Amino acid sequence: MRPDVFVVWAHTSPGWDASRTQAWRQTVLGFTDLLNRHLGVDGDVDLYYQHEPVVWSALCQRRIEEADRIVAAVSPGWKLAFSQNNPQSPGAEFECRLLLELLVHEREAFDRRVIPVVLPGATKADIPLAMRSMQRFVVDPGVPESALALKHLLHGQPMFPKPAVREPRFRELARAGDPRVVAELLNTTVCLPDPGRPGLVATDVHGREKSVLAFTGLDRLMAYRELRGLPWEGRWLEVEGAELLPLVRPLEVGVVVDAGAPVGETVFVSAADIRVLTG
Repeated sequence: MRPDVFVVWAHTSPGWDASRTQAWRQTVLGFTDLLNRHLGVDGDVDLYYQHEPVVWSALCQRRIEEADRIVAAVSPGWKLAFSQNNPQSPGAEFECRLLLELLVHEREAFDRRVIPVVLPGATKADIPLAMRSMQRFVVDPGVPESALALKHLLHGQPMFPKPAVREPRFRELARAGDPRVVAELLNTTVCLPDPGRPGLVATDVHGREKSVLAFTGLDRLMAYRELRGLPWEGRWLEVEGAELLPLVRPLEVGVVVDAGAPVGETVFVSAADIRVLTG
């Protein structure tokens, strides 16, 4: 669903003549059109309703209450309206009064929903003091690329996604003596059948209350999967028994390996994989 965005603005400012007032209206209209055509949001502004018999105060109040985001196209006149000091724009003063109520009584909602935008013909100095610390955007309606950061904010999508932290490999953890190497294996108890090839024995871990199934050599693991009709998903890791045993012994985890193969060929499967193998 496209975000619902309502644009608030002041139609004029002190000292503006009819020509500049008309140009500002076209700028705000062009910006709202940009929201709809290029930013993938449902942009709305009072200019879209000029042809209808509308009670403007009711329309603006409803849209401010309903919209996901409220974009304020700042200007000298809107800044005065925010301070309730622009008799030339009573409509803007009414809208700003509603926003001031939100600012005073629901500051968190105000910070989340209201977005100051600086369009051509306005400057950052037109942002009211109470909104100076908020994230603001400088947008030129004629240059869609200038609204890219605003687009990401409106859609709640980061412009620069933080890369996922790669989980340390088991071998790296084992060599570092990090006990996290066996954390996911705790509370995992499995059956210990040989997949048709004798030779599996248990390491000398007293009691073996918890056991981990391991294979010697990649061929053993592949054979077991084939025997159980399981797909090969590449979830295996070579860990030497000499590296693994010091970590698992204090945790009372039994490790089953093939006594007839070099320790360097031990193939160790994680608890998640074991649950698949023995399910």
